[in-house]
Amino acid sequence: MKIIENKFKKVADFCFALFRLAELPLYRSRYSNKLFTQFQHLFLLVYKQYRKFTYKELLEDLSDNLGLRAYLGLNKLPNYTTLIKFGKRLPSIVLDKLVTAFKTLFQRPKKVAIDATGISLDNASPHYCKRIGLSTKKRPFMKLSMIVDIVHYTILACKSRKKARHDVLDAKPLVKKLSKQYDPELFYGDRGYDADKLFELVTETLGAYPLIFQRRQDIPFHRRKGTYRKRAFRTFDYGAYLQRNKIETAISILKRKFGFSIRSRHHKLQLVEITTRIIAYNIDRLIESGKEIIVLTLRIMRVSY
Repeated sequence: MKIIENKFKKVADFCFALFRLAELPLYRSRYSNKLFTQFQHLFLLVYKQYRKFTYKELLEDLSDNLGLRAYLGLNKLPNYTTLIKFGKRLPSIVLDKLVTAFKTLFQRPKKVAIDATGISLDNASPHYCKRIGLSTKKRPFMKLSMIVDIVHYTILACKSRKKARHDVLDAKPLVKKLSKQYDPELFYGDRGYDADKLFELVTETLGAYPLIFQRRQDIPFHRRKGTYRKRAFRTFDYGAYLQRNKIETAISILKRKFGFSIRSRHHKLQLVEITTRIIAYNIDRLIESGKEIIVLTLRIMRVSY
């Protein structure tokens, strides 16, 4: 139990660092009753993803974990409805700031890749859905698009949506967001991201070389469309492109460690749950890589706050 407590104290330190780097106030409003800080609520949501708990299971676990409660400064536990209300009121821009704040803790990414995956919104099996006679054959899911550093397997940017949409439409804002924080050298993508506008964004805005696999390899060069697509096709290295598969490893780690589905029913809470899962994943990658010096520095920052 001591080892688990130490691990989650490190998680608390990283959450506190994100809170500081994102420059968020301790309380959302000057009229707050100041019973709980935003940092405490944020950590509880991230801790919930780590342990794969429901809100009630989370509070039951913390009621027995006195050491972690004392480390967080929780004299009493909030009601589970308090965490739900906090998640519903949490602005989306705050979630973006928290993911962006990892820039200071990550190493400079040289190779990044983009891909999308589905997060199920229902824990029921396909057999159960068939037996109860669901009207739709397609199970509901959240589409999660993300850009990953395929060297350190950290998630640099992400975007979630509930309805299906073409990969390129979600990739454009992600590339623009990434260009403001990072400057990678190589950008990998499968044929779902084959669009000349995306090639242009990666080359001109991001300043990286686009290793995006193009459709219809049998079409001769003079019949291809798009200035940037033709330029990339001429120098495309298929051997180097095979490293794109590493993003599948990152997706697999995310789902195996933190779950294949989310339990929230409210759309805003679904977005919050996915983003806090991304935060938990990135913190886990930092801890697994042995960032002990960073952890000690964060504890000093925590005391001096």
